[in-house]
Amino acid sequence: MKMRLMMVMLSVLMLSACSSFRETGISDDGEIRQIMTEHSEEIELPADPERVVLFRGIDAGNAELLGGDTRAVTAIVEDSRYARELTGGEAAYLERGDIQSLIGLGPDLIVTYTPDEYLFDYQEIAPTVQVNYSTSTFSPFKERLYLTHLFNLGVILNKEEKAEKIGDEWLEEATRLQREAADIVAGNTAMVLSKEDDGYFLYEEYASFGTEAVYDVLKFGVDETLEAEFEERGSGPKALGELRGLESDYVFVSVREGGEDGVKKEVSETLGVPRENVILLDYGTYRLNDLISVRKQTEEIMEKIK
Repeated sequence: MKMRLMMVMLSVLMLSACSSFRETGISDDGEIRQIMTEHSEEIELPADPERVVLFRGIDAGNAELLGGDTRAVTAIVEDSRYARELTGGEAAYLERGDIQSLIGLGPDLIVTYTPDEYLFDYQEIAPTVQVNYSTSTFSPFKERLYLTHLFNLGVILNKEEKAEKIGDEWLEEATRLQREAADIVAGNTAMVLSKEDDGYFLYEEYASFGTEAVYDVLKFGVDETLEAEFEERGSGPKALGELRGLESDYVFVSVREGGEDGVKKEVSETLGVPRENVILLDYGTYRLNDLISVRKQTEEIMEKIK
């Protein structure tokens, strides 16, 4: 009996250690919901939040899809060419740590990333939910992190069923887009980079900067030499010369406005990829991986590789 009890307790602890966004209760009057977060803590939130502030880039477009009442989003969203579509054209852009502006907005719910050095400041203003960029035990989308975070936001905003429906519909649309691009993509491999001030940054799948469109939707492969790089040294900042010898048919590079000069030539010559297969992307737009952005990125990449 003791052993059985210990096994049950261990199972609960293991489940709690996973990301587990879910509703756990609601007040008698239906005004307050209680949710369990990935940090194994229960937070009380308004059942129908009307002034939401979102400090994670991925949440802006997803909240728009879910019909959330967003008062402000992180300022990085403004750099996207699709910013207006991601916010409905009404939300303010807020720099992290701008506490006075946050107070002025009078939010009734704040969603931020973890860790966030301003967490305690936020908690004094409104109920605050921290979200890790990880999968979730209760997400129907599991390893597809960008869809899991659509689902998690749905739990937070009391729109869980709508989030699941949107995600399911997207998977059907993604299959259609994949088929449209199959003649070009089939059998080809890709590498995803961003150009930074001190070099380049190499990305694995589900890491934004177009990785969702490239790997999940369009199904570009990853060459075994790149897989070995991920296994041995991981993704992250790289000098371009460190990537010499890695094989890839296409290289997608996010560059900031005004920083395009010489990038195609440098990447093509260093990595031995035909210049026409080095595809430059807009940094501010591809930095985001909400579902609106992923859809737009997929369509744009399909046009660029025709």
